[in-house]
Amino acid sequence: MDDRNLTAVAEQAAATSRVQRNPIEGCTILFDDGHVAMGCRLEYDDIALDQNSVSNALSAGRVHGSYRPLRIGMYSPVDGWPVPSKVALAQVAECATGEVTFILSSGAGDRKIVTLSELLT
Repeated sequence: MDDRNLTAVAEQAAATSRVQRNPIEGCTILFDDGHVAMGCRLEYDDIALDQNSVSNALSAGRVHGSYRPLRIGMYSPVDGWPVPSKVALAQVAECATGEVTFILSSGAGDRKIVTLSELLT
């Protein structure tokens, strides 16, 4: 799956988001075994229960036996670029064995490619 498809599928995943405070958010993860998993943002009345799209996609990949993410497409219709949460970045870092690349899209047709280590600094 190429970068354009990763962000296009992430945009489709975002459509299933349940949000109350933030914009919708979707994520597509390509794992090292070739499996692709999707996730969306879920928000609840109790903020402590909220889930970000990256964490959801990581969980969906685990269900299929995929453990190591390679490329992550992330979409959210925001000004600028979507920013993965600190929790999501920590979870990706925990299960990654090499450098993970994020492809960020706000839906304007442009994409920004950034590495996990760049996002962690």
